[in-house]
Amino acid sequence: MRGHIVRRLPWIAAMLAVALAAGSLFWGLGQMRVKNQLLTRLENTYQRAFHDLAFNLGAIDAELGKATVAGSPEQAMIRLAAVWRQAYVAQANVGQVPLGVAKLENTGRFLARIGDAVLSIASRGTMPTAEDRQLLSVLRTQAKEMATSVAAVQATVLGDNVRWTDLEMKTLLDRAPRDSQVLGQFRALEDQIQQFPEITFGEHVNVARPAPLAVTAEAITQATALERARHFVRDIGADLQLVGQTEVLEAELPHYSFIFAHPKDANRHIVVEVVRNGGRVFQMFNERQPQEATMDLDAALQRAHNFLGERDLSNLELLGIEEGGGSAIFTFCHIEDGILFYPDLLRVRVALDSGEILSYEGNGHVMFHRPRGNFVGQIGITEAQARLNPELEVADVRRVVIFDRQGREVLCYEFTVARGREEFLVFINAVTGREENIVRLEPRPLPMLPAGIFRP
Repeated sequence: MRGHIVRRLPWIAAMLAVALAAGSLFWGLGQMRVKNQLLTRLENTYQRAFHDLAFNLGAIDAELGKATVAGSPEQAMIRLAAVWRQAYVAQANVGQVPLGVAKLENTGRFLARIGDAVLSIASRGTMPTAEDRQLLSVLRTQAKEMATSVAAVQATVLGDNVRWTDLEMKTLLDRAPRDSQVLGQFRALEDQIQQFPEITFGEHVNVARPAPLAVTAEAITQATALERARHFVRDIGADLQLVGQTEVLEAELPHYSFIFAHPKDANRHIVVEVVRNGGRVFQMFNERQPQEATMDLDAALQRAHNFLGERDLSNLELLGIEEGGGSAIFTFCHIEDGILFYPDLLRVRVALDSGEILSYEGNGHVMFHRPRGNFVGQIGITEAQARLNPELEVADVRRVVIFDRQGREVLCYEFTVARGREEFLVFINAVTGREENIVRLEPRPLPMLPAGIFRP
């Protein structure tokens, strides 16, 4: 009997091998089918985004043309609103063009510039002036050139049946043909936009934030910056090993970047960035994935307070808390004479398993915090509240400083209001009575701790 079984073993092994091979083949075919379905879905997303982008650019050209000939405020507002809407959607579609194929930074910035310009003109609610019309004409000329270039890329894509996923994969693997017509047309588009002449916008145009104050301070050496970086992370260890350092000049804040190896784990790094002018630390990242949380938010908040106080960061008010991933991020803002200065934001991330500081982001505080003097309003709370929509229920009011559309700091009354189940912040200029901004408050799943002033 045993011999009979022994004689059958090769057959049994062969049958098992065939079954395993068939199973592997079936599994492989299933995986290939799933992969092809995903690639098809991704290809459809890429194609739709690109062809929608071409449509958006054509619509911007057409609506800008209509805006320049509109003879009534109503028609002008309708056309400018249409331009802003198309520019906004176009920016979203630019972001969906595969980055491995084309990096369209100039294109995205140009679309943002168009959106800012038309929104600022439309926000006045009056007929565009002669200066506005000249600006819109220049923007239309540039938009028409851009639309023509993208239409040429679109013709190539359709004519050659180009698949974005194939081209993206080849580009990422550095196997894309150097003479690819699509890639060449994208590069030409970016170069073309970069050569557009700069336009001097009037005061009504929504400009970006003002220049960071940190760039006006005295520059420090890299050696001095290294000392300050070590001192900032002294809690982690006094003998941190420096494994990398870089001077970054092409940035909004020119800075020195230092990478340290953690004393307990050389593969774990701490990055500290120090601004070149003034020498303040504006960012710190401590590489570690927190484990299961054992610390409550009150204790973590106190840890954040201690960290800031030890680094001479005072007069800060807690604005909010975000919890997740085994850590909590605490957002603070400078407060002085009862006025909250929104430009001076900073954030601290605390691990909820040990209380270790995982990151510090002080960009706003480093860029804009300074002695400011007195901010004095010319209208009272009652008059400011009268400027609100009468349907709103006012829950709270406070004095704050924000940036206006020209990037200037202005004193405002911040009204926390409700309309139905939604909450908003409405900012009324305390000098002019103008409604400067409206922010919708997103509902938070976690309770917020009461905001309190921190003065170490």
